[in-house]
Amino acid sequence: VFIAHRGVNMRYVAAGENSLEAIRLAKRAGFKAIETDVRLTADSVLVAMHDHSLRRTCLNLDGSRVDKSFKVADFTMEQLKRDFVLRSPKQEMRTQIPTLEEYLKVCKEEDLLVFIEPKLKDTTGLHYLDIMACADTIFGRGNYIITSNNFANGVIRDSLGIKDVPLMGILYQTTYEDIALKPDVIMAISTSRFEPEAYAANVVRSKADGLQTESHADNFERFDMINNADIDYVSTDFLAPDWRGQGKTLACWKGRSADKALEMAEAICQLEPVDFGAVYLEMEYCGKATVTLADQKFELSSESWREARHQILLSGMQPVFRLEDVSEDFRVKKIALRVVEF
Repeated sequence: VFIAHRGVNMRYVAAGENSLEAIRLAKRAGFKAIETDVRLTADSVLVAMHDHSLRRTCLNLDGSRVDKSFKVADFTMEQLKRDFVLRSPKQEMRTQIPTLEEYLKVCKEEDLLVFIEPKLKDTTGLHYLDIMACADTIFGRGNYIITSNNFANGVIRDSLGIKDVPLMGILYQTTYEDIALKPDVIMAISTSRFEPEAYAANVVRSKADGLQTESHADNFERFDMINNADIDYVSTDFLAPDWRGQGKTLACWKGRSADKALEMAEAICQLEPVDFGAVYLEMEYCGKATVTLADQKFELSSESWREARHQILLSGMQPVFRLEDVSEDFRVKKIALRVVEF
C-alpha cells in the first residue's frame, strides 16, 4: 500500500502540502492511503499542518512569502483561512489551510486509509482524544491509524488504556520493544536511518513477530531497499504507486536488450511534458550504468542478473529516460518503460 505523504504535493509543487487538492491528486494517482499532521490553532481547532510555523508551507493571501516566523498556534482558524493560503507555484492550488475535520472528510470521500500524526506532546492525552473523536465520527473506530514519534502512542496505550485504535511507531526514535509490545501496531523502519544490513534485519524481526511494516522512500536507492524487503506500507513524497491501470497510458515500450533500452531513451524524449502523471521503469540487467528517470539520477551495478524498478510522479515535467556511463559488460534481459497521465 502506497501512502501519499502529506498528500500528493511533491514538496508543494503539484499542490499545497496537506491540502484538500493533494488528497484528490493522491486518489487520481492510485494511492490507497494518505498521511497528515495535526496542530492546534489559537482557538483550539484541529488543523492539518506539519510545521509549527507557517513560513515553509504557506503564503500570504496576496501570494507573497511569509517572511516572519508566524506560528499556527498564534492564529485562530478564521484568521488562518482569511490571511494565508497553502504554498504552490500554481495559482489554482493556493488554497486555504484545512481543518482536520475538512481534511478527513475528503479522505473519506476518496476512500483513502488515513495515517494521522499528532505534532503536539500532551501528557494528559486530551489532545489525542480530540483527534480520535474527530476521526471516529468520520471513519468509525479502528478505521484509521495514529502515528507518532512514540510519545503519543505511549500516552494512548499506557495512560489512556486505548487498545482499539491502530498505531504506527517510528523505530529509530525508540527501542524495538517499546513499539512491538504495544498491541495492534505497525513498525516504521527508516531506509535512511539504518544501514542496509540493519534495515533488513529489523524488517525480518518485525515480520517474525507478526508485525506489519512501513518505510519511506523518495529515490531509487531507498525504494530498492524496500523492494528487497517485506514491507507492507510505502510512504513517499515523489514515488508513484504501483500501476494498476489508473490514468491514461501515453506510451509503453518493452524490450529484451540494451539496444532496445537505448531506443526507448530516444523515443521518450519525443513526448510532451505531462501535467500530472508518472513514469514507470522495470529492468532486469547486469553490469553498470547511470540511469536518469524523470528528474532523478541513480547508479545500477551488479555482476549478476538483477531486477531494478523505479516509478516517479510527474508534475508539469518532461518524461525522461537516459542510460549513460554504460560498462562494456552491461546487459539487459528485459525492460519495460511506461508513461501515464492521471
